[in-house]
Parts: sequence; structure tokens; C-alpha cells
Amino acid sequence: MPQKLLAAFVLAASSLSAIGCAAGDLQRRVDGLLQEAEELQRQKAEVEADLLACRTRCEALERRAQVPRPAGAANTPFDVPGDLKGKVDIRKRGTDTVINLPSDVFFASGSASINAAGEKAMGQIADYIRKNHAGGLLRVEGHSDNDPIRRTKSKYHCNWELSFERAHAVMHYLVEKGKLDPHRVVCEAYGEFHPVDPGNKSKNRRVEIVVSQ
Repeated sequence: MPQKLLAAFVLAASSLSAIGCAAGDLQRRVDGLLQEAEELQRQKAEVEADLLACRTRCEALERRAQVPRPAGAANTPFDVPGDLKGKVDIRKRGTDTVINLPSDVFFASGSASINAAGEKAMGQIADYIRKNHAGGLLRVEGHSDNDPIRRTKSKYHCNWELSFERAHAVMHYLVEKGKLDPHRVVCEAYGEFHPVDPGNKSKNRRVEIVVSQ
């Protein structure tokens, strides 16, 4: 084979090989991008499902919040035991006893986890209920102020959800650590719609333990 023809053949073969390698790299890149797109689509579907679940839950909590509460404000104060003074407020509402747990004392802002001081107080509250309201039915109510959720929006979609989770945390403490009968405890959320003082947001952020005999 003439030298020039041989050189042309080698050059052509090298070019085809380079094209083949480039095509293979390109295919691998396309496959990788397709996998990334599929993963992003899956994550998007999960986020949309979570958002829908949060909205559905908030709507359910909103409907529950619109149910009228028992008539009569909690305006007859009880003597608070010494170990609970400054931590809770105990009042009479009709025939019910209402133990008011200020959220600012028991929870960090935007959180539904009971803090260390709140844990200690919850133990004392459980003792108080056992001593003074044995056999009573407990309704744990969560309440919030009317500020929209911002800092923990990814965790609590709305005030109903935050107020429910706080009431839920109190209920779990009373049952699991306070050793109260779970058959006597229910949990409800009212969000921002039953304020005790429209002009004082800190008073509206609370969990109430309503004891009915």
C-alpha cells in the first residue's frame, strides 16, 4: 500500500475512533442527566404529596377549630400549688377545671418540643391531676397567636398544625411519663381562633388541659 494511502487510512481510522469515544461519552452524560431528571421528578412528587397532606390536615384542624367551645369563660381562679406558681394558671370554666400552660414557658418559639423547664412542670401537673382530679376526663387543647408560621414553615404548615403538635406533646407526656389513663385523654387544636386576650399574643399562645368530671 502506498505510503500516502496508508497514512490517510490511519488518519481516517483515528478520526472514527475519536468520534466513537466522543459518542460514548456523550451517551453516558445523557444517561446521567436522565437519571438526575428522574430523581428530581420523584423528589418533586414527594414534596407535592407532603404539601397536599399538610393542607388537608390544616383544613381538618380548621374545621375542628370552628366547633363552638363550652360557654363560659375561665374566669374563676384557683389557688395554684406552690411548686406550680408562676408556671401555670388554674381556673374554673363552668364545671370544668382549666390548667393553662403558657407556650412561652413550655416551648421554644415555633417549636412543639417541651423544654427542660416545661418537662419538670409537666411532672408536677400530672401529680396535681392525679391528686385532685382522679377519674376526670382530660381534653388537651392547643392554641396559638395569629402570627403566620415563618421560621418553621417547612415543619408546621399552619397555626392549627403547630397548636395541635404542642397539645399532642403535652398529651403524650401526661400519658407516657405522667402515667395518666390514655382512655381519659383527647387532643384538640384551635389555632388562633379562640384567643383569651386579642391584645396580648403571649397569652393566646398556650395549651389548656381541660378537666371534666
